[in-house]
Amino acid sequence: MHAIAARLRTWDARLLLRLCLAGGTDRGVRLATFLTRTGDGPGYLALFAAPFLARGASGARLMLLWTAAFAIERVVYKVLKSALRRPRPFESHAAVRALVAPPDRFSFPSGHTSAAFLAAGLVGALVPVLLPALLLWAAAVGASRVLLGVHYPSDVLAGALLGTLVARAAAGLV
Repeated sequence: MHAIAARLRTWDARLLLRLCLAGGTDRGVRLATFLTRTGDGPGYLALFAAPFLARGASGARLMLLWTAAFAIERVVYKVLKSALRRPRPFESHAAVRALVAPPDRFSFPSGHTSAAFLAAGLVGALVPVLLPALLLWAAAVGASRVLLGVHYPSDVLAGALLGTLVARAAAGLV
């Protein structure tokens, strides 16, 4: 079991280094920074209000459900981060620089990615035609976190899984 874990850590670090070096152009960094900012918290406040604004009183239940889904996702994300305490890539690899300030100390899972996949799943369940574009956006937010040196690829995969699972559970309640 230890050999498998060591191989996974090696794969994760190698992929991280390849992605960081490949995305290191000025244009790549600007694009990654823009994408990561689209996954910052304040943009989700509008998402909470959208069902109410679009549907009035009939959207209030959906607004509360989405708010609860985000609250659950944030709690799980924080518990995992606090329990696992994985150092950020730039702390463990001299070749990796953090090109944005991370919002907290630990790396696993990626909160930006989990929130983006949660938002994509919730909106996509309501407007299915938007789901492919929203998933592409959520994946781009996750990739930006690796390119900017603040997450490992496995952090992003775990965040995508967390956000997707909470979104599917919440969408099943609508």
